[in-house]
Amino acid sequence: MDIARHVLDTYFKDTTNPLVRHHLDSFRDMLNTKIPSFVVGINPLTLNLGDTRFIKVYIGGKKGNEMFYSAPVDEIGNAVLPHQCRLDNKTYALDIRMNVDVEYVFDNVSENRRFENVLMGQIPLMLKSPLCYLAPMTSDELYGSGECRFELGGYFVIGGAEKVLLTQERLAENMFYASKRKQVTSASSGTKTLVQKETVSKLEDATKDEPDEYVAGIRSSSEDGTKGPYSHFLIIPPSNKKPDDPKQLANTSDFSSFSTRRLAVITLPDFTQPVPVLSVFYALGLTSDQDIYDTILAGIPLDDRTQYDEIFAELVLSHDLFTKQEMLKEKDQNQDANLLFLKRQTRTRSEGAVYINLYEKLFPHCAPIEGESPAAFYRRKAYLLGYMARMAMDVALEINPKTDRDHFRFKRLSASGELFFQEFRRVYKEVSKRMLTEMDSRIHFEQQQYVGKKLAELLQEENIGYYWRASSFMYEIEKSFKGKWGGKDGIAQELARYSYLGTVAQLRRVNMDVDKGGKIVEMRRIHSSTWGIMCPIDNPDGRNIGLIKSMTLLCSISTASPSRDIYEIIKKNKEFIPLSLINPSMWEPHWTRVYLNSDLTGVLRRNSNSLNETLLEDRRAGRIPKFISISWNRLENEYLIYTDAGRPARPVYQEGVKPEQIKKLNSWETISSKHMDYIDAAETENLRISMEPFNQNLQSEIHGITILSASASVSPNCDFDPGTRNAFSCQQLKQACSWYNTAFSKRFDTIATWLNYAQRPLSQTWVYNHILGCLPYGENPMVALMIYSGYNQEDSVLLNESALNRGMFHTTYYHSYDFEEEAINMAFDRGEVTVLESTEFGNIATDPKYRETVTRKEGYNYDLLDSDGIIRAGVEVDDKTILVGTVYPNKNSSGAITGYMDNSKVTKKGQVGFVDSVYRYVTKTGLRAAKIRIAEHRVPILGDKFSARHGQKGTVGLRVREEDMPYTAKGLRPDMIVNPHAFPSRMTIGQFIESMSTKLGLEMGSLIDSTPFSTQNRVSETSELLLKAGFHPYGHEVLYNGQTGEMMEAEIFMAPTYYIRSKLMVEDKLNYRATGPKKLLTHQPVEGRANDGGLRIGEMERDCLITHGVSKFLNESLMERSDKTELLFQPESGLLDANPELESVILTTPYALGLTIHELESMHISVNLSSS
Repeated sequence: MDIARHVLDTYFKDTTNPLVRHHLDSFRDMLNTKIPSFVVGINPLTLNLGDTRFIKVYIGGKKGNEMFYSAPVDEIGNAVLPHQCRLDNKTYALDIRMNVDVEYVFDNVSENRRFENVLMGQIPLMLKSPLCYLAPMTSDELYGSGECRFELGGYFVIGGAEKVLLTQERLAENMFYASKRKQVTSASSGTKTLVQKETVSKLEDATKDEPDEYVAGIRSSSEDGTKGPYSHFLIIPPSNKKPDDPKQLANTSDFSSFSTRRLAVITLPDFTQPVPVLSVFYALGLTSDQDIYDTILAGIPLDDRTQYDEIFAELVLSHDLFTKQEMLKEKDQNQDANLLFLKRQTRTRSEGAVYINLYEKLFPHCAPIEGESPAAFYRRKAYLLGYMARMAMDVALEINPKTDRDHFRFKRLSASGELFFQEFRRVYKEVSKRMLTEMDSRIHFEQQQYVGKKLAELLQEENIGYYWRASSFMYEIEKSFKGKWGGKDGIAQELARYSYLGTVAQLRRVNMDVDKGGKIVEMRRIHSSTWGIMCPIDNPDGRNIGLIKSMTLLCSISTASPSRDIYEIIKKNKEFIPLSLINPSMWEPHWTRVYLNSDLTGVLRRNSNSLNETLLEDRRAGRIPKFISISWNRLENEYLIYTDAGRPARPVYQEGVKPEQIKKLNSWETISSKHMDYIDAAETENLRISMEPFNQNLQSEIHGITILSASASVSPNCDFDPGTRNAFSCQQLKQACSWYNTAFSKRFDTIATWLNYAQRPLSQTWVYNHILGCLPYGENPMVALMIYSGYNQEDSVLLNESALNRGMFHTTYYHSYDFEEEAINMAFDRGEVTVLESTEFGNIATDPKYRETVTRKEGYNYDLLDSDGIIRAGVEVDDKTILVGTVYPNKNSSGAITGYMDNSKVTKKGQVGFVDSVYRYVTKTGLRAAKIRIAEHRVPILGDKFSARHGQKGTVGLRVREEDMPYTAKGLRPDMIVNPHAFPSRMTIGQFIESMSTKLGLEMGSLIDSTPFSTQNRVSETSELLLKAGFHPYGHEVLYNGQTGEMMEAEIFMAPTYYIRSKLMVEDKLNYRATGPKKLLTHQPVEGRANDGGLRIGEMERDCLITHGVSKFLNESLMERSDKTELLFQPESGLLDANPELESVILTTPYALGLTIHELESMHISVNLSSS
């Protein structure tokens, strides 16, 4: 156990920002690799102006490497820090600058122009990334810059708000899979060709009685991202759709009467509809059925091939019938039927389009190798197509089950850098397209100005910024941060700052991009492949369960590595045969297929272990990246290698490692490189891993705590609690009042709660100090488990009044307001905004400009405003205090200002406290603004929520005076009393162990190690030590009744236990209202406490009020203070009408009655009322 603790201590000590490393690495990879590669791939931007004239624009120079990043600075060149951006509501952003080469070609003459240091755009900069000023700072320097001493980074500051991009779980690209689904026939399809009927994907039209069709698929994209992603679906119709009897075919020449029922098809990009699979094989160079048969069944022994013969014969026969039927429609019967149908499905209906599409867009992850001929390249693609066909056939014949796509080898995680790059790529393409469009428009409408050589005068230093709209980058990306990221909700989120643990949890959270309302159970289950990668207990409950996960302590996310480096190593293996040299008929069953990022590169003739040993040795020696996945699937005789980004990986001990070797090393880089392997889900599946560390023959786990998330790993003894309680505990701890940020006094968080006298827990795990540092989130009260006074029934707890008076669980509640002068009239000129008219800050009570003319709000206090109209710091406020005096100009018909109207800003309803801080600033449009932080001291009252670290929550039932609390013979009294009936059903044994351990720790004067999975004899060991220390072995005490002084008959379990105070407090839920705003439609009170709304009284509340005998209050609530109104009623007709010929009386009734009657009358339903 000491070795595992040493490993964890070294990891957190040596790794910079370990908890957000995946975000920082992905953002660095985006800046250093993804953006430059993308720009090079998309260069040049070409504008064709005719046969001999065109313009080519090279962003970043002709090589694309002349791009530069600069850290944030202001107008005069001073560094801009994130804290200043938060205060001034600005975005913390970096500049991307570039050199631009422009090539003009006209009249067979080329002329080049160059523009240097052009602003490409501004993009938000991730805090603590390499270009951030905070990255190299020490703890003291961070605090001096307005940041927390334990600042994590990994998020962005957008318009003053902290935003995080939630890591997304997605299905991996370039992964083959096979499945089955109900065959579907579209109700609205009418008569369609067979190909169309077989591939309709409207699943809502399927029925349970429909047979299954079999599908193999892949979503393929090139390694550099310039091609794809393109989806391919190979579909084999159901087994009951057999082709017609072949014996009948010999006696007829008219094939139009026969049906091709089992035609296998595949969807390909740029083909208008799915095309027959066998036609694609023919186009790839396989000219006989035998070649196709050998390609599909490559590697299958001859004896095992017989089971495929029937289905293959059906597919071939169906395809032959289909081609003959199609040829009957043609005049020229000498054409190649397969190529003919493929040409028909292309947009240009040409043979060239067929081969270009197959070369470029069929399996783009299969890239051509240098020096490889097109024929060899097509052969490699034919093998991949054959592999897809065999996967579908295996499912159809029930040789293999359908692919389990919930397995994590089929998943990838997109961290902040990957998500950011997707949005950057979208904006870059839009800006590029707009640039070419603007250039084309200028040339088209001013043709004489750009004739001949004058074309080279189109782009100038002065106008290049007009064509290349650099401001679009910041505008579009900011808009995505504040709304939908990539058109999806929930990706860009406000960073949770209520507790430090909640911040850590959010930065390590993983969200599955699916509809949370779906009732599919399988994807919510804990999959065995997530072991060591995703925490099994840190999951939300409700509709999000299983769809939002948390990364484990040591889990990392891979970044992409070039696959060509790995291919060079594979080529050097003497047993390796490139795929281009293999004929399907010569394939031997014992050969091992080698897949590199799902691209079948070749085979190993024998001794496959030699390649495995070579790659494993190179990875351990650091010659190839440590995150490259290598796995040998001996059952399927496949060798799988992955170098792509987004694979979650975790470290395990290498085989044969000894504890002494680890113990003498004090560097994580040395430990991880020499004695550990990083393995992902694909590699884990093909390994035998020992649960016991330091196995001589197998790789082994480090420790059980490494399968837990940051939130779960700080929970003591969680291995003794049920999983449901552990999951609930993780959610409770994130809501704790705590020390959330050491620089809290410099921040203006909208809502924050500071625990005034927080304590570090007496019982803690190994990683507590590394995750939470000096930021505790609770206190250590003395807790007794007993029933006392009847006020701690159910989940209620009793609190010691004197302990509260001494400061136990006292908190300071902060609420910040942000006000600014509002623009009324603005002017826009070349992207610059000028405010012509706005509201104004001012002291309405004392300023001569407003004092005599502005009518102030009645009942509100204006006396605490400063001369500029902003409240002074240090004064006490309530919900009738004006925070900022604001006036709105009144204008006459000619537009002249005739006076002002009071529009002053007040606190929210129920707000009390004192003004803790005021910050004045100027917005980017030149208007004045102010941030005001109000602090309120809160003491626990009845109804406030408390919780232990084991999911044992409860609300305050009574505050008991200390003299009335039970006491021991030594005079010790509990600070909190909890009902013991909370434990049998919840079975939180871990809380008992924590209490026993902390009791022992107090006696010994030491902290207690409560790391899960560290011992199996914790109860017996703790009991023995308690007994030696003079205590009851299980922590029991003899207590005396505080009210009568009598000794209680039962022994009481009493010991210190770490408890948290939840953010859910009664003060935030109190609501009251006499009269107030009402809805225009119903005349009933509006909803919501923030809107000064009413309290909803339903049927159950009505019954309770009647039972209490307060029917007058009920009448007042539902009538007087609600929608009471007077209606004209005519007793003779029973209608609400104003017919002058009939007698009318005034009826006092709720307005809703008249509204209902009028709505019914609009549907021609007459309602007659009778009244006494």
